[in-house]
Amino acid sequence: MPKKQPETYTRFIAGDGESINIKKEMPKRAISEPPTQSVVKGPREGFIENIDVNLQLVIKRIKSDKLKLEHTTVGRYTQTKVTVAYLSDVADKTIAEKVLARIKNIDIDGIIDSYYVLQFLQDKKSYLFRSVGGDEKPDVTAAKLLEGRIAIFVDGSPIVLSVPYILFEDIQNSDDYYTNAAGVSLRRFIRIVGAVVSILLPGIYIAMQLYHYSIVPLNTLITLSGSVTNTPFSPLVEVLFVLILFEILYEAALRMPRHLGTATSLIGALILGETAVKAGLISSPAVLVAALSGIMMYIIPNLAPQISLLRFFFCILGGIMGLYGLVIGSIILVVYMCGLDSYGAPLLAPYAPLVKSDLKDGIIKKETRAMTTRPKSFNVPNRKRGGHE
Repeated sequence: MPKKQPETYTRFIAGDGESINIKKEMPKRAISEPPTQSVVKGPREGFIENIDVNLQLVIKRIKSDKLKLEHTTVGRYTQTKVTVAYLSDVADKTIAEKVLARIKNIDIDGIIDSYYVLQFLQDKKSYLFRSVGGDEKPDVTAAKLLEGRIAIFVDGSPIVLSVPYILFEDIQNSDDYYTNAAGVSLRRFIRIVGAVVSILLPGIYIAMQLYHYSIVPLNTLITLSGSVTNTPFSPLVEVLFVLILFEILYEAALRMPRHLGTATSLIGALILGETAVKAGLISSPAVLVAALSGIMMYIIPNLAPQISLLRFFFCILGGIMGLYGLVIGSIILVVYMCGLDSYGAPLLAPYAPLVKSDLKDGIIKKETRAMTTRPKSFNVPNRKRGGHE
């Protein structure tokens, strides 16, 4: 008689008919703090690439029979497990059904990461800004479920998607809810200002050099003129060159082995930058402007790709039309963002449109005990939070 395989193994028949025994319990990464959402205070657990573990991390926080888990598989060859989670008495079931229907209609060879699913969940008009949220921390996902959102777990990915999504979610941080509200309000204000300055600063620098130097204070203008006199490039070409150089250094540091990445950053920042300035190829103010813009860009890491693209767009506008171009471009950007939504939730809520009750968790954050209702920025049948009349 053939020897019976242990129960810890499952039999897989390969394409050539060969029988292969694969462990049911595959090795998995240990639970640790996610690199993209580090915190000073609060839970440090992060999702891993195993959907069962990720679901357990959320179930540990929401011990309720109202937590519904809808399972399906996606991908002709990968047969990737995907789970849609929501609270049945809080979330809008119409949205949950819509999400589940879209996932079941996905017809591709395989799902390798949750980003594959994200592309089928968001609208086509959301080209620059995504309309689906994503988190690597179970406490954040649990908080979103309690607010009435729908979470999408994908096996093999440490990022759990969520809808509806609003842009302000990326300005919030998980440890905002574990520290003093006054300090949180200041930090959120700094994040917003940092993002705006990162986008507009290079364009403003170019516009003031080319068209509006008369509004620069005289002492600053004299210093600036002395720094840029011998540079061979125009302000627009110079700033674009520095921004592209910084992007190349970022990519090199990111893709290189970890022990070489730090060395590459030092070489780029100290040697290339200083040598280029001394050689007269670029001016020190252009390096300073690009460096400030680059540092502020990562104050909101989830929006860094969008901020990076918008910097180049506003640089070109500032070089062609000056401050007038920056104003027109800003208006166009805001109007475009106002027209985006995620499953009924306006992208710029709770500020456009203005939802007064949701301002308690806006730039000026109130204490948790003051938040007696769930967000009104998107449809939630059950508005009252538990324990409040």
